[in-house]
Amino acid sequence: MKRTTCELYYDRVAHKYDDSYKTPYWDFYNAVTWHNIKKYLPRLQGRRALDIGGGTGLWALKLAKSGYDVTLADLSQKMLDVARRKIESANLLPKVVFAKTDICNLSAFEPDSFDLVLAEGDPLSYCNDPVRAVKEVYHILKADGLFIASVDNKFGGMRVFVRQNELDELEEFVKTGRTNWFTKDESEQYPIKYFTPDELRKLLSRNGFEVLSMIGKPVLSLGSDSESLKDRKSFERLLKLELQLNAEETLLGGAGHLEITGRKL
Repeated sequence: MKRTTCELYYDRVAHKYDDSYKTPYWDFYNAVTWHNIKKYLPRLQGRRALDIGGGTGLWALKLAKSGYDVTLADLSQKMLDVARRKIESANLLPKVVFAKTDICNLSAFEPDSFDLVLAEGDPLSYCNDPVRAVKEVYHILKADGLFIASVDNKFGGMRVFVRQNELDELEEFVKTGRTNWFTKDESEQYPIKYFTPDELRKLLSRNGFEVLSMIGKPVLSLGSDSESLKDRKSFERLLKLELQLNAEETLLGGAGHLEITGRKL
């Protein structure tokens, strides 16, 4: 099968992928994400989780440390190789199974076999068919199983076009919610689907899920180079505020990402 541009890109950057996220902003973002995930872990009846689009294993490691049997799946074999080394170093290999697959094709897994599916890092935005992806997730979840997924936020994404005065592109983006992501040297690109909060809710609710919650990540106006996050006391104060505010409906549109939690009906 021909490899996609997305797969080729992640294979190429796998060895240095984690280095790109060693910043206070991404520490903040990940703290928000884990806080939301942890709220739902005690409610699970079983202990089997699928981390789809799990990349180098950030969330698989946390789930395994929490006692779950984890399947870490990604479309990039080289990302999985990095994850395996990290999980082996943490002495957690017995808790983690690795699988090379795409979120749009989860046929490698038995129906009704997982209690939790995570799709962090926006695989629903990067895949070719988000509707099919959600149906695939539904198929492999147990009854009452949970699906927690992050996506790129359409309203947050509009700011990029405005800042760069790309008005033709902005008008098209407003109509479709789609654009292409480019590497810095513009040698590679792949399409991304951005969602509004309403679109994301409908994506899950029309495909068999009860929507339990949605948050923005982050809803505070924090740039990737925010000076405030470099001071630990400021970091903690901002995180406390973020966790108070990020489920507010009126603030969701301004977030860079959205995270939704759904329960299989």
